[in-house]
Amino acid sequence: MANNEGDSNTVAPHVLSTPPPIRLGRKLASGSRGHLPYVNSKKTLAAPSQAQTRTLPAIGTTWCYSNGGDQPLQLTLKSVDSGVATYEMGNGGPTTVLMKERIDTYTPIRSNSTEQSRKLVFPLIKGKQWTDTVDETVTAPLGSTASWQYHYHAVVTSEVTGTEKRQVGAGTFDTIVIERYTTWTKSNPRSSDPILHDQRCASESCSVEGVSKEILWYAPSVGRGVLRAYTQTTAAFANYSQRDDILRTASDLVTELVGYGEHQSCAATSPGSLARTPEVPWFGFPLRPNNTWEFMMQRNVAPD
Repeated sequence: MANNEGDSNTVAPHVLSTPPPIRLGRKLASGSRGHLPYVNSKKTLAAPSQAQTRTLPAIGTTWCYSNGGDQPLQLTLKSVDSGVATYEMGNGGPTTVLMKERIDTYTPIRSNSTEQSRKLVFPLIKGKQWTDTVDETVTAPLGSTASWQYHYHAVVTSEVTGTEKRQVGAGTFDTIVIERYTTWTKSNPRSSDPILHDQRCASESCSVEGVSKEILWYAPSVGRGVLRAYTQTTAAFANYSQRDDILRTASDLVTELVGYGEHQSCAATSPGSLARTPEVPWFGFPLRPNNTWEFMMQRNVAPD
């Protein structure tokens, strides 16, 4: 993975060639309003306007994240050792898995990959930029037994764009906002599973290209993001949008912190007012399901 970190204090706008922010259609999500809430009566945790390092709370702290479904994801901090945090992750059922994460970059450690982009690069100061290049084979699950692979190449540019007081289901937090733009190519799909025997390539290159935008509202006071929005499209459909647009557009994925605390139970938390999975497909790609590898690749979100 190639890295290029910008100056931590002053970075000229032209240092990195950043794709424009993305607007995917103009349809608002169901129930969305013309404005977004910023203040509520729940607990408010303050944070500085910049963060020099990342500090995690006590062992046993739990974060509850919702994508708008009935059961939130429960993430409980189990240990911190040699710059790596270990979490127990589950959704309320009897089965849990362990997830390891690099503390300094907020990056999950995947056993099947060594190439990942850095979510955070400290100190977090407005205007700071960094770039990562990812070139790897992605293994994507299909149901509980099948899987398939493809080659994934991406260039990820990240920038600290400011600070915001942001209301989510777990309370109101002072956050540092990081915006990430990714240009990517997915190619060489394959699988040995019989269930995918009839998959075919629609083009000679058997590849798809696209751009994605991710916004992370990181709260230093809790050591993690409290809100994340993700969208993707083709370069031809990319257009400028405001930060809040990505939270209201029906084709975007929004993850919201709906519960937080030591020994927190996620069972009684609400699904949140912002969290949701896409209600309509991403623009610029085929909308109707078919048996092409290109359709499968554009629907799979690579874990960069």
